[in-house]
Amino acid sequence: MDGERGEMAVRAARRDDSDLVADILAEAFADDPVMNWTFGGARPFRTVFHELARGVYLKNGFGHLAGDGSGAWAATLWLPLGVEIRLPVMNEARIAASAFAHHGLASIRRAMKTAAVLAQHHPMAPHYYLFAVGVRKGAQGKGLGGRLIREGLARADAEGAPAYLENSNPKNTPLYERLGFRPTAPLPLPDGAPPLLGMLRPAGASAR
Repeated sequence: MDGERGEMAVRAARRDDSDLVADILAEAFADDPVMNWTFGGARPFRTVFHELARGVYLKNGFGHLAGDGSGAWAATLWLPLGVEIRLPVMNEARIAASAFAHHGLASIRRAMKTAAVLAQHHPMAPHYYLFAVGVRKGAQGKGLGGRLIREGLARADAEGAPAYLENSNPKNTPLYERLGFRPTAPLPLPDGAPPLLGMLRPAGASAR
């Protein structure tokens, strides 16, 4: 990552950044309500994000990293227009193995239910999909998440496309709304699950 310590730079994530992206997102999502409910705890998160980054998002989509001279601090993963979420069988198997090893069969069942809900309620119209944005704990509250999201939104706006995300943590709602996202509807996870909210940003929506 270019730049002196404390001077944040942004670059596109490459497929060989899967490990780095997974490290950042696993740390950022360690306290995420929906992720913890789904997998029964944070121990599988690094494997989950690594396999999804390598098998889907940095293979068929794109992402960004922000960092300074001491390392990378924030990451995003996106899919552009016309790209479906298709996780190869081997990547899916490694996620399942990690979930089972750490939290048993129940975590696999919850993950399957969550994935089914996400797929069922994903918008049908073409859109950009923000799968994940995360900032390491030591760099949160400094605007890095919003800065990286804007990089992806610039691509969506250039194509006149809407953008969609699932908000798994209510504390992030104000950020997403400032960037032009608006709630669609709560996603119906099973009883006992934390709230999960679909949010859509119309094409060219202005940020506040």
